[in-house]
Amino acid sequence: MIQPPAILKCGDESIMKNLSESAFSSPVTREMEEEMNTRLRENPDFARRIGNFGFLELEESWGDEATIINTARISTTNQRINSMQEFGDRERKLLYYLLSQNHGTPFETVYFRWRIVAPIFVIRQWIRHRISSFNEFSQRYREPIPAYYIPDAQACTVGNMRILSEEQLARYCQLMEELHAFYQEGYREICQRVDEAEARGSIPKVEGGRNPYRARGRELLRNAMPVSCYTDLYWTINFRSLMNFFDLRRKSNAQYEIRQFADVAYSMFKSRFPILGETMDQVLKEKGGIL
Repeated sequence: MIQPPAILKCGDESIMKNLSESAFSSPVTREMEEEMNTRLRENPDFARRIGNFGFLELEESWGDEATIINTARISTTNQRINSMQEFGDRERKLLYYLLSQNHGTPFETVYFRWRIVAPIFVIRQWIRHRISSFNEFSQRYREPIPAYYIPDAQACTVGNMRILSEEQLARYCQLMEELHAFYQEGYREICQRVDEAEARGSIPKVEGGRNPYRARGRELLRNAMPVSCYTDLYWTINFRSLMNFFDLRRKSNAQYEIRQFADVAYSMFKSRFPILGETMDQVLKEKGGIL
């Protein structure tokens, strides 16, 4: 049975010590770690690790504060600004007015593309923000990522009360490892049976493309995978919808894990759009919202 990694910690104590190979050292997770580390090097201001295996990157954005101003002004004038170098006090006042008075449509002309590696239970909350586009890693076509979410000390605690004990956390890790091992061992057995059947000639040999026998094995075995599994996806969203995401998911009563991602996303947004971020903070402060 695959064992939890020796480095896992919750609080100050190690959960497991002197353990053998883990799912976290599998070829799939090593490949993903390498990719995430590459992105951290190549895009250091807009890529961040979150939790034990999570990742968030602002890969691209389209439009800027000038785009918002020009979109708003089309209602009343043809006066445009051609670049952010022309963005002055007049534009700042209009941007503040649009935000403070909830004039939303000009903010729909700025778009963001995010790369997200997060637990499935976090994504289940994320996709409630429907005015956006998701394209996700598929366990129909690929084996699941053999890594699972492990709550840290803060996630295990409410106020001064420890909710999930060290012993419970250790049992949780062991159960997650068993489920991942079930998948890996089961898929190897299925692939072996398919290979043997092809060799006997009892099923046709599939040359290239998607093997329907192996594919059905993945479709069935993924049913055993828990929502603590990590998934990988792209999220494309306009800024008006992103503001709603920030408003809901950065509140103190939002679930801890999605709040971690939302807070990091907000800091990246403010770094990419400093004038818009400064204006948003001003409006939020006046309304008594989240900063």
